[in-house]
Parts: sequence; structure tokens; C-alpha cells
Amino acid sequence: MNRTGELTARESLASAYAAALRDYVSGAGEAALTRAYELGRRAASSGVGILELAMMHHEALLGLPPIGGTGNPPPLVMAAQFFTESLSPFEMTLRSYQANARLLGLSETLAAQNAEIDRAREQLRTILDATTALIYLKDAEGRYLFVNGQFEKVFGVRREQVIGRADEGLLPGAVAQTLRSDDLQVLRARAPQELEETIPGADGPHTYLSLKFPLLDAAGVPYAVCCVATDITERKRADEARAERMRLEESERHLKRAVQARDEFLLIASHELRTPLTSLELQVATLRRLATPESSTLLSDEKVQSKCEKIVRQVDRLTVLVNNLLDVARVTSGHLELSPERVDLGELVRSVVGRTEDAFRSSGPKMAVAIPVPVVGTWDRLRIETVVANLVSNAVKFGDGKLIEIAVARTSDRATLTVRDRGIGISEDDQRRIFERFERAVSVRHYGGFGIGLWVARQAVEAHGGTIRVRSREGGGSEFTIELPLAPPGGAGA
Repeated sequence: MNRTGELTARESLASAYAAALRDYVSGAGEAALTRAYELGRRAASSGVGILELAMMHHEALLGLPPIGGTGNPPPLVMAAQFFTESLSPFEMTLRSYQANARLLGLSETLAAQNAEIDRAREQLRTILDATTALIYLKDAEGRYLFVNGQFEKVFGVRREQVIGRADEGLLPGAVAQTLRSDDLQVLRARAPQELEETIPGADGPHTYLSLKFPLLDAAGVPYAVCCVATDITERKRADEARAERMRLEESERHLKRAVQARDEFLLIASHELRTPLTSLELQVATLRRLATPESSTLLSDEKVQSKCEKIVRQVDRLTVLVNNLLDVARVTSGHLELSPERVDLGELVRSVVGRTEDAFRSSGPKMAVAIPVPVVGTWDRLRIETVVANLVSNAVKFGDGKLIEIAVARTSDRATLTVRDRGIGISEDDQRRIFERFERAVSVRHYGGFGIGLWVARQAVEAHGGTIRVRSREGGGSEFTIELPLAPPGGAGA
């Protein structure tokens, strides 16, 4: 049938449908309604759409009487009821199609999203497998949930052999226990932790810097731990080699300094020992010359006394120098032994000060000694006397000829000795090293001495369980303070 014929048949069907509808609405009864339904189905099956049926319905209502027969519903109500009933199958079909279309679209969207997720998952796996870091994921019980390619390479296993297993089945017991302990630490802390872990490898143990962090559920409870571990073995070896090299270089520098200090000490020692020996030699030679029968000079008692005093002073000086050298040898060899006895510290200080004043007589500085109460303790008399002599000697040497104050005091269980001068002082930097062996805060050209007096003093004081400290500033004098326990460490017989 051609296009014109098809339209004519549809128009004829529409006209018949409209006529049956008008008959039913006009009161023709059930037969007219049945015919209208039949014609409507035929119209729908022949391709007539809902819009066309609505138009046909509208045309069928044209020219209807305003009111039907007695007892019948108004024609408009009947027409609306019929139209509703006639449209229901089409509406249901349309909604079904629409629902199917939506489901089809949703399915296609989900398929596209799944494909994108699969693509992203594959990309992530490729990235994780390509990295040189060792990456894995474990559940809270320590079973592996994921491992990357580097994990497989390091341990020589396939991931399907690892998933679901714990460290105990893969690593030596001690290593597995350490890793499990680290994992539990991260889970308990609920926060990232950076740890160093040692894992055995084919070429020996490797050190890994492991960044471990927990995965938390919505309630904040950790359910897994993830680890990204970087092999830092070579870096550690390089650091250790560098540290060893630096240690050797420092040791070499220390050795050079020690050799230099030794050479300087020998030079100073030869000078310091030569000075009193030369003076002794001169005084003795003078006495011998004056004592000969050929001498024209009378040898008076005063001259003899003066020469003898000078000889005694030089002998005392030599004695101090030699004792200091002996103390250095004893301390260095670890044989500085104490011989404790009851010592009156005030009396000992007065004795040292008296000898010093006799040695310098009118040329020496004034010394003010304050000992308000007796201070008696158990110490090695010779060692403490050496300490006091060194401090007083330094105060005289560096005190610029000004007043020197010496004080002795005590507390319930400790004795305190303070020696204060008003001389050249000591810089802050020098204060940190003057108690070391062969260290000096002044030039050897201007001030004599071995540079060991304060070191010997510190060793002796610390051997008694005491302390020695200095407070000073350049040009403002120095104050040395010693504190000693009244009883030696370990009791009276130590």
C-alpha cells in the first residue's frame, strides 16, 4: 500500500474510533464501548501514537449534547474516564520503556566507571611494581593483603605465595618477631611511624627505612597497616665509612696535637728545670769561692744565710716541678693512689701560704687568709698540699702583684677552699681547657710553668670525690673554688 493509501486507512480507522466513542458517550451502551476499545487497540497496533489518539478523542467530543440520558454521568465525565482507561496501557508501556532506558543508561555508566576503575587499578599496580621501594599491606593480624613487585624480587616469592600468610612463614624468627612488633607499635599508636628495620637478603642483611602507617575504619579502629620501605643499606654503609674516616682523621689530629703538646712540654720542661738548676749552680759556686782560703771577701753569717735561702727556694721549686711530673706519670698510668689521713685544711693552707711568702718576701703580693673555724677531713695530705700550692702559685704568678684572698670554710659534710686574685683573668674560651693536660691560657714566653698544675689539681680533687671550678673574666682576676667531702669516697680507709 502506498503512502497515500496508508494515511487514508489510518484516517478511516480514526473516524470509526471517534464515531464509536461518540455513540458510547451518547448512551449507546456497552456494545459501543466494546467497539471503541477494539478500534483503539487496532489504532495503536497500526502505529497511531498517544498524541494522535488524544486528538481523535478530542474530535469525538465535539458536538456532543451537554447532558446525557437520565441517570447517566455527564458526557464529559464519561469521556474523561474512557480516555484515562484507554491511555493506561500506553502510559504503562511508555514508563516501562523509560525505566528500561534509564536502567540501560545506568548499566552503561556503571560499565564505563568499572572500566575506568580497572584501568586506574592497573595503572596503580604498574606504578607500585615499578618503584624500587618495598611496599606491602597487612591486616591487623599480620597477614599480607598486598605486596608489590619489589617485594617479590627481594624475597624471591610470587605474590600469590604471600597473600594470606604472616611473616613467621616467610622470614627468620627473630626478623619476623621484630617486624610484627613494629607493626603492632604502629597499630597501637594509630599514627605513622618511621623505623629502621634489618631484613636478610641474598647478599647479606639490608637496612630499610620503613614508613608504616595504619588504615582506620569509620570508627577510628585500625584494621590494617601499610609499609613503604626504602633500602638504605648503601647509604648506611657510606655513612659508617664516612664516620669511620672522620674518626680516624680526628684521631690523627688528636695524635698530632698530643705529639705537638709533648714536644712543647719537653721544651718547657727543659727550660723550667734548667732555671732553678742554673740558680742553684750559681749560688753553690759563689759559696765555694767565698769559702776558699784565697778569698779576700769575708764570709759573714748573713751572706751564708741569704745564699742558703736562695738554694732552699730553688730546691723547693725543683721539688714542686718533679712532684708534678711524677703525678702526671701516675695519673696517666692509672696509679694515682691516695693515702688518707686526718688533715686540718686550715693549717695546711697556712703552711703553704707561709712558704710562699718566705719565698717572695718583700717582692711578693699581700695574702689575706680567712679561716673562721677549723676544717678537718680525711684526705691525702701530699695531694691536697700540691693542689693548694698550685692554686696559690698561680695566683701569685698571674695576680699582677695585687692582693690575694684565700678562704677556707665548711658545711655539714664538705670543705671549701677559695683562692681569688685580682690579676689578668682568664677568657671564657680558655676556661674550658685550662684543666686539661699541657694546656695554657698564657704565652710560655711571658709566664713559666709546665701547663700541668691545674690538670694535676683536678685529678687529685676528683680522686677525693670533690670538684674544682673557676670564675673569671679577662682583666678582672680569677677565683678558683675547690669542694672536698670531709670523708673520702668509700669510707675512711679508701
